[in-house]
Amino acid sequence: MSTTPRVLIVEDEFAVAMELEDHLGAMGYTVIDHVMTGAEAVERAEQADPTLVLMDVRLDGPMDGVEAALRIRASRSLPVVFVTAYSDDDTLERATETTPYGYIVKPFDRRELYATLEVARRTHALQRRVEQARDDLHQLLNGLRQGTALTDADGRLTFLSEPAARLLGTTPDAATGTPWDEVLPFGEVPMEALCERMTAPTGTLRDEDLDPISASLTHEDGPSYHVETEVRPDPRKEARRILVFYDVTEVHSLRRLLDDRERFHDLVGTSDPMQDAFEQMRSVADVKTTVLIQGETGTGKELAARAIHEESPRSEHPFVAVNCAALDPDLAASQLFGHRSGAFTGATEDRAGYFEAADGGTLFLDEIGDIPLDTQRQLLRVLEEEAVTRLGETEPRPVDVRIVAATHRDLDEEVEANRFRQDLLYRIRIARVQLPPLRDRRSDLPLLVRTLLRELRARTGGDVASVGDDALGRMLDYEWPGNVRELRNALEAALVRAQGDVLRAEHLPPEIRAAGASSAADRTEKISDDDEAERIRAALEQTGDNRSEAAELLGISRATLYRRLDEYGIE
Repeated sequence: MSTTPRVLIVEDEFAVAMELEDHLGAMGYTVIDHVMTGAEAVERAEQADPTLVLMDVRLDGPMDGVEAALRIRASRSLPVVFVTAYSDDDTLERATETTPYGYIVKPFDRRELYATLEVARRTHALQRRVEQARDDLHQLLNGLRQGTALTDADGRLTFLSEPAARLLGTTPDAATGTPWDEVLPFGEVPMEALCERMTAPTGTLRDEDLDPISASLTHEDGPSYHVETEVRPDPRKEARRILVFYDVTEVHSLRRLLDDRERFHDLVGTSDPMQDAFEQMRSVADVKTTVLIQGETGTGKELAARAIHEESPRSEHPFVAVNCAALDPDLAASQLFGHRSGAFTGATEDRAGYFEAADGGTLFLDEIGDIPLDTQRQLLRVLEEEAVTRLGETEPRPVDVRIVAATHRDLDEEVEANRFRQDLLYRIRIARVQLPPLRDRRSDLPLLVRTLLRELRARTGGDVASVGDDALGRMLDYEWPGNVRELRNALEAALVRAQGDVLRAEHLPPEIRAAGASSAADRTEKISDDDEAERIRAALEQTGDNRSEAAELLGISRATLYRRLDEYGIE
């Protein structure tokens, strides 16, 4: 197809039209037609497929050039360049209403004409690329399972994707230009959390402020949804906000279907070690006693802390999580207890610490073993006096805070090494919860995998609905040093590679695939009786108590499986 520009001339003076045609021909343009009225211009623009319209502003007849340009632009994306002998303000103002690509005043010379037309062509081509990119982005966002929205600096919605509109019970057109808080039908508590994040200066948002906000949405004469909403600053302009809506209705329904034995809040497991942990959490929830949660990295210590908080009388009050390993050693006391303006270099304003933020609720001190020794002394005093003294102040401030601490370290060894105060250890270890590693509760793997897959599908939109026996067999053989966190990450990585609705062994990360390389006999020699019993329970769970399939999954004969069932007392 030729790339020569095709120009439609709209000019009611024949001599001027001929002059334009001569100039355009000399410049390499093709003149497809010359018409003299606005009505003809609209008709020929539709029929002749020009790439540019050169339009006189004043034309004979009821339709002038401005009106003709408006009608052409309403139906087709064509660049229009105006030509006129009139340059008065009224003419210019009317012409600009059509968003022209150029404006030439008669008389004109060839260089001016060429420059104007080339700028118009290139501007139009660039605009088309921008519009195509915008359309592609909208199509992409509308094709995601997640809903997205964008607000301007005044909090008005400038974009709402179709999935977001479906969740919120509106339409993109109806929502655009409306204040965000008039569109989101959230309850009082999630709306307060959203308001705080939507209006907070970007630099003041902490990591925990980026966690999703949960809300249930019920629409009249329509479906109900359970939605998690993330709020993030627009990196292009801090005052604007990007909202992402996740439809976790399926996950929420799954949680409701799980009975009390299988789930304790967000923790899942039917194995004896997890049932013991659930019982420990229930027993400490109703009292104010400090609790120490112990367990390896990735076992779910923060989830356990949240479960204790949600089960306690403090559930309607704040839950504040602090990663003690991330505290600045020089500012740890300020971050925990607060400071007064001028207390140290950089303290330009009074600021409350985490203790005051958690007043009335629960303060979760994760990785408490990493708190600096000097701060440990101050922490012990706060726990004993139930009051904090901000840095730079002398008067203590009473605080009503329930402390739940966690660590993956052996704090007795830390005390021996003089890295942790013994008196603080006694103070935080009044009640204990021990979370088992995943390798000690392998029978929970099928349930965990199903639960995590459902959650990941809700977030990523993957098609995988189940895990094949070959994949579960590899997972049963793996030691899971990163525990449930590693399991979640492994499943998310496998979903990226998986095709179809079943996750297979080849989709798993290489270290997990390699775990099944040894023979069944080799594995049997290496594992303990408790570990083997957990594997058998997991295999029966995966196969729906089909013992032939469970034996095949475990790589043993049916006779051996029956002997093991009898030996371990598994019904």
